[in-house]
Amino acid sequence: MTLLTLAQDILKETKASSIPTTIIGNNQDSAKQVLQALKISIKDLARSYEWQELQKEYTFAGVVSQNNYSLPTDFDRFINRTFWNTSSNREMVGTTTARDWRFLNNNVNSGSIEERYRIRNNEILIYPTPTATDNYIFEYISSYVVDSSGGSGQTDWLADDDTPNIDDYIVRLDATWRLLNMQGRPYAEKQRERDLALAERISANSSKETIYHNSFSGYNTEIIRLPSRITP
Repeated sequence: MTLLTLAQDILKETKASSIPTTIIGNNQDSAKQVLQALKISIKDLARSYEWQELQKEYTFAGVVSQNNYSLPTDFDRFINRTFWNTSSNREMVGTTTARDWRFLNNNVNSGSIEERYRIRNNEILIYPTPTATDNYIFEYISSYVVDSSGGSGQTDWLADDDTPNIDDYIVRLDATWRLLNMQGRPYAEKQRERDLALAERISANSSKETIYHNSFSGYNTEIIRLPSRITP
């Protein structure tokens, strides 16, 4: 669904007195209010979960004697434990706190520890400073929550034919209760409807991890009838 069709559906559902034919640049109160609700919704939903639609992979090459590297243009946040030095096949340790970073840079022999990283001022800092052109990779959540009609990623709605990169049904439900709240109208039921749909979509959005039950110290898993693994 496009921004325009989402907005029109929301306004119809909330029984708006008029349904605008454009949203971006429209000064009607109904258009401005529904646009604001959709702006809040798309960003709030994107920050609430690691949606598979927003997950990306980034690779870069280390430079000898350089410890700072730019983040991807659309970087929002790391996906934990996905940062690796692929040349040495080692997971990077991090993110390192400011205090620990200062300790490392002032007190530790750089040749004797694992590689660590820190995010500061929109850069990746690597310790110890690379002495070879190793290759690095990590996964992250993109800030491009909307696509233009031509497929270009955007951080916000810019045109009526933009489309969300998150499930449009959830976006519509979320923006609906927010619009009602802005207008001072009852919204609890619509919010509850959104909550139920959001929980279902989060559950279905990506594959489930297998849970292993092989480390019950002092217990025999055969006796207590626990399976060796469970795949939700």
